[in-house]
Amino acid sequence: MKYLLFTFYTFAIRLSNVFIYIGRYFSDKLELLYQGRQSVWKKLEDFSLDNRNVVWFHCASLGEFEQGRPLIEKIKHEYPFIKILISFYSPSGYEIKKDYKLADLIIYLPSDLNTNNRKLIALINPAIVIFVKYEFWWNLINTLIEHRIKIFLVSAVFRDTDYFFSSFFKPFRVLLSGYEKIFVQDEMSAKTLIKNGLKNVSIAGDTRIDNVILRAESSVLPEQIKNYTLQKTVIIYGSVWLSDIEILVPLITYYPDFLHILAPHNVSKDYILKIQEKLGRPSDKYSDKTWKSNILLIDNIGMLSSLYKLAKYAYIGGGFEKGIHNILEPAIFGIPVFFGPNHKKFNEAVNMARLNIAFGVNSSAEAIGIISSFESDINKYKHLNQQISHFFKSNSGATEKIASEMAPFLD
Repeated sequence: MKYLLFTFYTFAIRLSNVFIYIGRYFSDKLELLYQGRQSVWKKLEDFSLDNRNVVWFHCASLGEFEQGRPLIEKIKHEYPFIKILISFYSPSGYEIKKDYKLADLIIYLPSDLNTNNRKLIALINPAIVIFVKYEFWWNLINTLIEHRIKIFLVSAVFRDTDYFFSSFFKPFRVLLSGYEKIFVQDEMSAKTLIKNGLKNVSIAGDTRIDNVILRAESSVLPEQIKNYTLQKTVIIYGSVWLSDIEILVPLITYYPDFLHILAPHNVSKDYILKIQEKLGRPSDKYSDKTWKSNILLIDNIGMLSSLYKLAKYAYIGGGFEKGIHNILEPAIFGIPVFFGPNHKKFNEAVNMARLNIAFGVNSSAEAIGIISSFESDINKYKHLNQQISHFFKSNSGATEKIASEMAPFLD
């Protein structure tokens, strides 16, 4: 069964390579991935000339990088002799963070074929490998275990419905026992793993909380936007999709005196134009020389997490698609955060909604009702701010816990 399963898995990887090769002619993102993989081996050969004491982090994309970032920075600070290598699968992670200063090398992860994996291990020679949250590349994991390289998984979330807990995929599940330690975010994940025979589990919490605390303290914004938002009530709509606009339009109509700042998840000119058309009213782009309306569209990447410090309220997009974006980035500033119904897979959203310090909504009417209750009762707003502050203080520290348990392997 194991041989058959891995044969099918490897065939699927080869098929995906064909898809990337053909798809790059129609997709800029696939072209970046294809071209990025072409330069990996040269970069690794140069790196391997002096690659002792390497800690290899793998992140699927930008979100996983930000989740692993506090641990990367703590390791680099406490063990300056260690070299940090970061691999990405997605261009949306690599292209934005390819110049990250604390990494000694940043690469695209080659496709998960055994020939590639053996070459990777020979060139990197990692002391340990750390996967962040997701990304189960089974051939790579199997090869790392065969080479007796210590593997860790951090900020992971597991549910009974995960495919590798079914009997057919048992060989994949068995590989998880080869990890030195799996650091999970919550007790439910730990129970799921233990129930499936895995004992290499530690409940550490979510490193993203440490990351957003750190980033909030160091966030900086241009004077132009600080001046534009001065003495205005600001609602920021972060990482919004076209499907979110139906919720936004009634909010903008109901609160014409508010400043509404939209940061689309896609900042291409065509997508921005589609959003402006769906809004059906005057709006400005951040890249415009002057701003005159009460709707401002952020047509760049990198500002959003800092923008939240200007907001009194935030709406996070994606809840009418496959899932919401990061709600911790706005919540750290103690403001009410709203999001659509597809948030059940996100622990922080479920927990904060259960505590009534963040709000899942199905319609604009629900959001308007909640905002109106805060607008009419300043003490209610202040109490929420205090509750959110307590939530972050009581849930911070995952990075410290993980680093302390990894210390024997880093020394």
